[in-house]
Amino acid sequence: MMASAIPALSFYVMLGLATAIATLGLLSNSAPVVIGAMIVAPLMQPIVSFSFGIVVADWRLILYSTLTVVSGVFLVIGLAFATTELIGLRIAGSEILGRTAPTLLDLGIACASGAAGAFVHTRKSIANSIAGVAVSVALVPPLCVVGIGFALGRRATTDTGQALSQIGLHSGGEAVAQGAFTLFVTNLIGIVVFAGLIFIFHRYGEWKKALLGLVVIGLATVFVFQPLSDALYRIYVKAVTARLMTTLVARNQELFTGESKIENIAVEYQNKTVQVSIDVISPRDNVEGLQERVDVLQAYLKEALDETVDIRAHVIVVDTLTFRSTSSTDETVDEEVLEEVEN
Repeated sequence: MMASAIPALSFYVMLGLATAIATLGLLSNSAPVVIGAMIVAPLMQPIVSFSFGIVVADWRLILYSTLTVVSGVFLVIGLAFATTELIGLRIAGSEILGRTAPTLLDLGIACASGAAGAFVHTRKSIANSIAGVAVSVALVPPLCVVGIGFALGRRATTDTGQALSQIGLHSGGEAVAQGAFTLFVTNLIGIVVFAGLIFIFHRYGEWKKALLGLVVIGLATVFVFQPLSDALYRIYVKAVTARLMTTLVARNQELFTGESKIENIAVEYQNKTVQVSIDVISPRDNVEGLQERVDVLQAYLKEALDETVDIRAHVIVVDTLTFRSTSSTDETVDEEVLEEVEN
């Protein structure tokens, strides 16, 4: 464990390369590249060493592990920031935004990954599985998103050209960085606590002292549990809203007619109120009765969620024009017009 905890040149070289791969993968919105960076990154090992140090009450191991992890965090964020500034891209794709809204599901993944990482260290016969553990939990990519977020600043836009605030996600790059760092802290806590429990189960160290240290670290989850819970609830509400929209269209044909298209559904939960913002593109002849449709949707959501619901529908009204060719197949197209088209 000590070998994994001591900050060595090889650790920083591999971590720097993993950061470069992850940052470029995130900016290019390439999931396979980001996964490759997870395999290369060595950040999981000093975190497991830190957990083992708590279990066996080895303060030297704890100190070295802490130094390695903290310095590694600053290295990743700094390199990601510098790389983004150098490239100059200001677009936040799905790979970036997907790491800015952690939920309790991410905490569960981190807990299982921490337990798997510790178990691998207790069984030499399955040591090759450590690469899979590294992929299962995100450590370097969220830290890269922190650096990318700081570099994006207020100029951040989605790959559709919209500002992040327009689609109800974040106010800017700083909010992206904050969400990504919350994900990293969530993963860190889950790994440390559950890796420690596995080590205790295998009778490493004195269990009373070990449990005390893990309880202290586990209390840190109090600071992330509520935002993670709220984020998971927002996902649930969004899923219910999307499902109810489909149900309402099927059951209320007299209300939901025409060719209207929902472009985006953003959900926030503030002051015990579910705030739903819906962006709709609708033909002009289908706008009539929109207020009644919104009221019906609110009633359905209020009954399904047992919460106060506030819905705001932003409608973009369009005129649909249809053009049809009028020339017969045997007519000759004006040569001057054809020449302009070809040019």
